[in-house]
Amino acid sequence: MRTIPLFLVVPGGRSNPLDPDGATTNDLARNTVLVMDTTLASLRVWPLWQKARHLAVSGVHEDSATGARAEEFCQTLARGLGNKCAISRELWLATELQAASLRAIAAAEAAAADLVIVSVHHAETLPGEVKSWLDLWLKPKRRRPAVLLALFDPLYLGSSAAIQSYLQNAAQRGHREFLARTEEKPFD
Repeated sequence: MRTIPLFLVVPGGRSNPLDPDGATTNDLARNTVLVMDTTLASLRVWPLWQKARHLAVSGVHEDSATGARAEEFCQTLARGLGNKCAISRELWLATELQAASLRAIAAAEAAAADLVIVSVHHAETLPGEVKSWLDLWLKPKRRRPAVLLALFDPLYLGSSAAIQSYLQNAAQRGHREFLARTEEKPFD
């Protein structure tokens, strides 16, 4: 299960939708690396991450499938950064955030993280405990830049436009960069 962004940024500043329907497995494998590099390279923090010896990742996911998606992204990120950068990650199951004490611990971890991931299925809104966790994460002022990454199901399964908008607004309120990605369509 590889993840790709909704749009591929090509030289010259144009954005083209990435349509995997006409591509072969090998084409998609090559494009996934290209897209990952292009997407991450557009982040203001990417040059800092490339020089870092350690990158902290924190996040929340809904279930084993969304957790696997977050883990896969972290592995791809690790490959992109190379062996000189160690990635530590703490991923929380959304239901664990129902307990206020655990939500506070998870928010403190996210506040110290360089990358915060929200990996969810399509829905109209985020669960209340995830919204509360985000609010707690955004409260402390950050000295270092951070990125909020939203990972979603494939588009053919539905839309996450409302959640994406909510997360993008949260990132802006907290002066964090925002990136949204969706899984690619599985091969038949």
